Amino acid sequence: MILCEGVTESLYAKALRAELPKPLQRSVAIEIDFSNKNDPWHLANEAVKRARKAKKERNPYDAVWLFFDHDNSPHLQRVFELVKKEQYHIAFTAICFEHWLILHYENCGRAFQNADEAIKYLRKFWPEYHKTKSKAFEELRDKLKVAIKRADVLVKNQEAGTPVYMQNPHFTIPALVRYFDGLKAEHGG
Repeated sequence: MILCEGVTESLYAKALRAELPKPLQRSVAIEIDFSNKNDPWHLANEAVKRARKAKKERNPYDAVWLFFDHDNSPHLQRVFELVKKEQYHIAFTAICFEHWLILHYENCGRAFQNADEAIKYLRKFWPEYHKTKSKAFEELRDKLKVAIKRADVLVKNQEAGTPVYMQNPHFTIPALVRYFDGLKAEHGG
């Protein structure tokens, strides 16, 4: 299961899933947490509920992913602690998903303060970008490997000892991409 904070993350995850062999696509549940509390803490707790329900129904998830961004949430430390305790995985971007997209165009280690600032910067490269109407994965597929390399270098160069939730920028979306690549490799895709 990949539980997404919003539509943008869900669209991206669904595009990743679409590259899997057809029979495998059905086994990857991608869901959005549509609630009035749209924040990472609520998302993490919702993931726990859904995973426990699936286990109780004897249909447990092989892996649980949370796909969200920082968005200056005050509960990130608790989220990361819960994710570690539950042994979940995260596809995370600080400060917002759009910074991940910027890495497809340039090596940008800037610490954006909010999503609006990053979206404005992204539109220098992709003027027609819209959060919920874009096909970001498909549009930027040919630049994915370079974006992953850039993200890996930026993460590696973060100050040692600084908790992930306090780092800006920080990206774990490459881990989700690698997870899907592993699924494809396991199933001959």
